[in-house]
Amino acid sequence: MRGKAWVWQVTALCVILGMLTALSLKTQRLAIETNEPTRPAALRAAYRILKTQNVELEKELSDYKVRLERMVKRPQSKDFQRLFDEIKMIAGTVAVHGPGIVVVLRDSPLRTPSESQEVVNDHIIHDYDIRGIVNDLFVAGAEAISVNGQRLIATSSIRCVGPVVLVNSTQVAPPFIIKVIGKPETLEGALKLPMGTADALFLLDMIEVTKEPDIVVPAYTGSTRFNFIKPVAHKTD
Repeated sequence: MRGKAWVWQVTALCVILGMLTALSLKTQRLAIETNEPTRPAALRAAYRILKTQNVELEKELSDYKVRLERMVKRPQSKDFQRLFDEIKMIAGTVAVHGPGIVVVLRDSPLRTPSESQEVVNDHIIHDYDIRGIVNDLFVAGAEAISVNGQRLIATSSIRCVGPVVLVNSTQVAPPFIIKVIGKPETLEGALKLPMGTADALFLLDMIEVTKEPDIVVPAYTGSTRFNFIKPVAHKTD
């Protein structure tokens, strides 16, 4: 037995190593079970918070509109009513209609899979294409514009976030349908200027412009709450 003492030593060492290995695996498993679910749980919690805030903002906006309509229904002069209607149209809080154009932006049908990524990108409608078209239309006298049903107002934004485009923080996808109210001939002419924003889009068959006698542009439905700006008080003598 004395000559086989090493057997007991190796056996004891193996038992200790086995216990340590088992403890390590158990700890790792517990860490995975504990930490992994926290990510989806945190995301779900954040989503619930944002969803609740969105519902509250929509309710607040609805309450403001109700209060506004009650004020309007009170006896007022015709001049006041006309001014109030004009303010609502300028602010974009009411649906409007009139003559104008409909602009459809879509990815070019001329692209081929064998082309390089840089060339392919030139055949895709990007957020800056939409912004450029919208800016040209406003300069040409557009009085109301919507992109895929999203009314553009003073605080609107058009930006790319990964593979999608956000208009008023709402995801929109091609084809991008831009409805514009204004003088149709002037609006169309602004888009067809040589070397203009839409020039390359016409060459790649990525834009279509149609004049319409009557177009409906929907009202802005997002939040109009301001936290920081205040009107400047005018001093009276």
